[in-house]
Amino acid sequence: CNTGWSEANAGVVCRLMGYTGGRNVADVSTLGEETGRIWFGDVTCGNDVTNILSCGLTWEPSNCDHNMDVAVTCQADLSLRLTGGQSASQGRVEISSGNGEWGTICDDGFDDRDAQVVCRQLGYVTGGVATVGGVFDEGTGPIWLEELNCIGNEATIADCRVSRWGEHDCTYRDDAGVI
Repeated sequence: CNTGWSEANAGVVCRLMGYTGGRNVADVSTLGEETGRIWFGDVTCGNDVTNILSCGLTWEPSNCDHNMDVAVTCQADLSLRLTGGQSASQGRVEISSGNGEWGTICDDGFDDRDAQVVCRQLGYVTGGVATVGGVFDEGTGPIWLEELNCIGNEATIADCRVSRWGEHDCTYRDDAGVI
């Protein structure tokens, strides 16, 4: 319920799910009305809280209905690099979520639109041709993403639709690359 809801609360929810932060969605009416129980109201969290249950809140508030629902947009600090190519502008796409651990992106569904966003995020003005099927040497570390789905005009891959972080059915032979 949006009573007492703040940007700090949005950040707590997103950090709980592994993101670096978040913000409130201004117009939740565009998301459609929910059904079922309303679990929390009067939620007040500090910026340093890492679990919503550590916040002040009212369980199952009686003064709320679903036109008072909240929604958040979560943000990730995603870094990219290209490795294993013949130049700095080509190679296997590697990604880090800000925790310092680099991993790869699976090529399932990886196409030129995704490659263009990768190149844009890396600071290239043009370019972005997807390679699939292990054109570059196989990566190491976790396979962080599968089914990256960019429209092509996004500034970073954090703005694209993605599968759940760390869940995949890929091997390193399926590492995505960019030329």
